[in-house]
Amino acid sequence: MSSLPGEARRILNEGTLCYLGAPSTAGPHVTPVVFVLDGGRVWGTTGRGTTKAKLWRKQPVAGGLVGFEDRWLAFRGPVTLYDALDPGTWPASLRRGPRVASASVRFAMKNAKFFAGYARDVTRVPLAWTPPGRVAFSIDLRSGALLTEDDVLESWGPWGESATGLKSYRSSSPGLSEDRLPEDLRSLLKEPGEGVVGLSSPRGPVALPARWTGSGGGFFARLPARTLDLAGDGGRGDASLVVDRASAWRAAKMRGVLLRGPASVYRPGELRAGRAELQREVGDLTDEDGVIRIRPRTAVWWSGWASGTVRPA
Repeated sequence: MSSLPGEARRILNEGTLCYLGAPSTAGPHVTPVVFVLDGGRVWGTTGRGTTKAKLWRKQPVAGGLVGFEDRWLAFRGPVTLYDALDPGTWPASLRRGPRVASASVRFAMKNAKFFAGYARDVTRVPLAWTPPGRVAFSIDLRSGALLTEDDVLESWGPWGESATGLKSYRSSSPGLSEDRLPEDLRSLLKEPGEGVVGLSSPRGPVALPARWTGSGGGFFARLPARTLDLAGDGGRGDASLVVDRASAWRAAKMRGVLLRGPASVYRPGELRAGRAELQREVGDLTDEDGVIRIRPRTAVWWSGWASGTVRPA
């Protein structure tokens, strides 16, 4: 998009982290990254061998979410990788050479606090987190939506028209137990709170803010139905939920969990059976709410420089 709305530009300029999703058949792979807005695109870096980089080489489209104060910007668009060791990315690097250089400078300036954190932890930083192990990327903002806790204020570009909910709810097995996570990360899933839900759609992944809770029926993401409509029927199949504790400047202090698994979408106003049971899981509901139930099959976790994947025994 050549000209971003002023509020969208403000959020991208002032926001610290972007929850960025890559498409995957197991549900979008969504994790937080530092970023910068330059030339109307979102720029960042990722490890050359990361899941995100591998997925984008197969399907170069991303969905992102950035929050600032009481508003969020959800966006989606094609991804371009810039990797000095990958000849397939060299034409784009040559074509956009001046812009890549400009974005690199702005990226370093905007995220100077994080680079200071790297300097503090320099003896522990893995190679994949240092410049030789990184690749740059940019995302064209083909779609965008300005969100509040309760509504969609403005949107542009292609999004879904509506998310159809299942007509009945019934409790089921919860999926992967959080007891399989490292002990220091289990506390993240003990108390309900704010999270980011990742949904698949024909045009690519969608990342949206949500309130989450976990119970005997799995994990539940609750958000306004109008916000959920941006994904269309993307809640079918597998989805993901990110629960994390960010740091304002030290990657070594960041902790989080990405849960991925089968998803079911519910709109209370469309339920013919099971509304009371669903409310026991997530609290009082209105017809303006949307709920996504996720039964995790896998959990990706990170704690500082360490990370791993947990699967059922």
